[in-house]
Amino acid sequence: MTHAPYPDPSQDVFRHLVERLAQTGLPHVVHVHAPTRTVAEAEANLDFDTSRIVKTIAFALRSGGLVLAALRGTRRVAYPALAGLLGVGRRDLAALSPEEVMTRLGVAPGSVSPLLAEGRGKLLVDADVLTITPTLYCGLGRSDRTLEIAPKDLVAAAGGTGEAIVRVGMISKA
Repeated sequence: MTHAPYPDPSQDVFRHLVERLAQTGLPHVVHVHAPTRTVAEAEANLDFDTSRIVKTIAFALRSGGLVLAALRGTRRVAYPALAGLLGVGRRDLAALSPEEVMTRLGVAPGSVSPLLAEGRGKLLVDADVLTITPTLYCGLGRSDRTLEIAPKDLVAAAGGTGEAIVRVGMISKA
């Protein structure tokens, strides 16, 4: 007897995010490509300008909250700066493990989208992201799909610039 494969929750997450984007009316493109999870893989497999790739890293707060940090793919999170923007100590902040990313966000590591913060937690966007022109490339819940969108439109789609949803500040280092 054969069993049907378990459903992939990222399919539902992806569909939800695409529907949400469509409802905003904001201009964007969804690129279809081979599964790609890292900037190094993107350099090898995709024809995107990798300096315009934005990665999103998921963090848990000791209090249980969720934070997504969106920054240029070539940069690293400056933990003290991120904690400072959140008003917490550095020890109150920990990156989610791959299993926690799947459990809490319903996507595989390398597929996290800044749009996943809605209804789940805060999104912090590195100020450098807003300098990317004309568009940026970011996750959309699946490793074989990439969202291309203008930085200001990404912030708008993620919930605007309200403190409770999206904060922009310096959270990265080269």
